Order: sequence, then C-alpha cells, then structure tokens
Amino acid sequence: MSCKIPSPLPLILGLVALLLFGPGLWIMESTQRWGATLGVTVPALLLGGLSVLFGIRILRSKPSGGRYGWAMTGSLCGGFAMVFWICMVPILLLVALPARDLDPVDPEIEQSRKQIRLWVRHVKTFHRENGRLPVKLEELVEKGVAPTILLYDPRQKRRDAPSYRLMVNEMPAEENWSSVPILEGRIPDKNGQRLLAFADESTGLTKAAGD
Repeated sequence: MSCKIPSPLPLILGLVALLLFGPGLWIMESTQRWGATLGVTVPALLLGGLSVLFGIRILRSKPSGGRYGWAMTGSLCGGFAMVFWICMVPILLLVALPARDLDPVDPEIEQSRKQIRLWVRHVKTFHRENGRLPVKLEELVEKGVAPTILLYDPRQKRRDAPSYRLMVNEMPAEENWSSVPILEGRIPDKNGQRLLAFADESTGLTKAAGD
C-alpha cells in the first residue's frame, strides 16, 4: 500500500508546533489571557496532531529505510509537541505567571523598604536603651548599632549623603505608631513619591507631586 505523503512532512509539522512555543510564551507573558494564548495553542496542537496522523499513515504503508525514519521521528516529535502544549500552557497560565506577579515590581525599592524597616528597629532599640531618639541616623552607625551600608538606598548611586532621615524628635505615643511616620527616604520613585516608615514597622509613601 503506497502513501503519497512526503516523508519529511510529519517532522516539519512537529517542529513548527514546538517552535510556536516561542511566540506563544511571549503572548502568555504579555497578555496572561486564555483567549490570546489559545490563538497560538490551538494551531500548534493541530500541527502536532497532523504530524502524528501523517506519520502513522506513512508507517501503515510499511515504509523502509529513510522514509521509515522520517515517519517515526515526525510522529514522536508531533506527539511530544502536543503533550508539551497541553501540559505547559495550563501550568504557565494558572501557576507560574500569577506567582511571578507576586514578586516585587522593583527589587531595589523592595530592598529600600527592608532597609527602612531595619532602621525603625534600630531607632526603637536605641530609644529603649537611651530614653531618647538619636540626633540623626549616623549616630547609630557611629555607636556601632547599625552598619554603614544601611545608610544608603540601593537606588542611590553617589553615596554623598544618607538616604534616610528622622522625621521626629520624640517617639510618638504607642497608639500613634501606625499613623505618625518617624523615618523618610530621600530617594523618590518614578512618581516622585518617597518611602515613609512608621514605628510599628509598616511603610508607606509620601503624596505624589501634584496631589
């Protein structure tokens, strides 16, 4: 029984189905929507299915030599492409991409938040041990309470001045710890807002320019 399907066709279709994962991944990352992703997934699955179908049809004709190798390789490639798409698309859309969105938008700003929280802890410790607030944060460095590196926001390229400053001369009453900021960052973000830190170790932002 003869079969007129070209020998390389199953492998070509299977490879195209796999290569479509490149643009498919870009669409998944940029849109994170099922509809747009299925616009690539469905054609890829069809190509993979055709690869398997044509490969099986060639194999049923009992080919020999190179034609058998082409058909077998194409069938396996198409089958792998289908399994790959069926498994990877749901995993990426339901698990990987949402999990990635939980990461900080700007790692340097997140690092600055961690640093300003550490300053709050050091200031509270200093206040508890000395009965007063430090005159400035550099006093904590001079006394060995905090390391010098904490003085500088990771976004600050020139370390010519500390990146954080005290906003109060006295520690607020405990009932006001969550409402009265005690520290402010000097480095604004892209919206012109600066970090604020409260005695309860929460953080906030100053008002944006124009508000």
